[in-house]
Amino acid sequence: MEIAYFNGKFIPKEEVKISPDDRGFLFGDGIYEVVRWYEGFFYDMNSHVTRLKRSLRELRINWDDTDKFPTIASELLKLNKLETQPAMVYLQITRGAACRTHSFPSPQVSPTSYAYAWGFVPDRKSEENGTKVMMKDDIRWSRCDIKSVALLANTISYQEARENGLNECIFVRNGLITEGSHSNIFFVIDGTLFTHPESNFVLSGITRKNILRIAQDSGIKIREEAVQENRIRFIQEAFITNTSSEITPVIELGGNSLGNGLPGPVTRLIREKFEAELKAIKG
Repeated sequence: MEIAYFNGKFIPKEEVKISPDDRGFLFGDGIYEVVRWYEGFFYDMNSHVTRLKRSLRELRINWDDTDKFPTIASELLKLNKLETQPAMVYLQITRGAACRTHSFPSPQVSPTSYAYAWGFVPDRKSEENGTKVMMKDDIRWSRCDIKSVALLANTISYQEARENGLNECIFVRNGLITEGSHSNIFFVIDGTLFTHPESNFVLSGITRKNILRIAQDSGIKIREEAVQENRIRFIQEAFITNTSSEITPVIELGGNSLGNGLPGPVTRLIREKFEAELKAIKG
């Protein structure tokens, strides 16, 4: 029996009942956060909590239990017997249930909180051999920095990629490469690591932040600067990052082969450093 967290209680998942008037259902008026469990620890949980608080603040949703998220996540793993395997924990907070109107409920209603955990098998094949991704115009709204549950443009674009045998869709806005439908992207040009700077057009990924730190510690030159789509021919390496897949090399970008079709040396070095850090934390 799968156990979920719902509005302050741990209950069987099938017993979770969300109102049809919930604003997450009606408007996509909510945020989410996802953390990965490494069979003994959550990687950089503090940053996930910080981002959770920021997303709530940007949408003006008041949820009093943000600092309890690590405890909630740990309890979900325990209750679902997932402590000894790779797992993910998903948390979603919406503004709550109220009569449908575009303005916020007045008086304020209690937010709806829901979380669950699941075990998974990491995609080691893509991590080792690389993956192919498509590119398309960035059709999303202009507040991609908020981890909102309103992901229609992301899901449509990702589905298009999957139907074409590709593993991600990379967005281009005004000629500049921004990020993927559910990942950040990095490029290596002449030994320098490029990625789009933090802005309202990209989500500030937790893995992204740590990769920048690892690259700096490794002596790799970094430029938080958007790469123009017309500079693809100058890219020697690329990789995408997110919480679930960590670092995945990109060997084909929008139909263009990168390097020699294999993960490049800078990508491999960063991945080795990342894995060494995980091993050191695990002990």
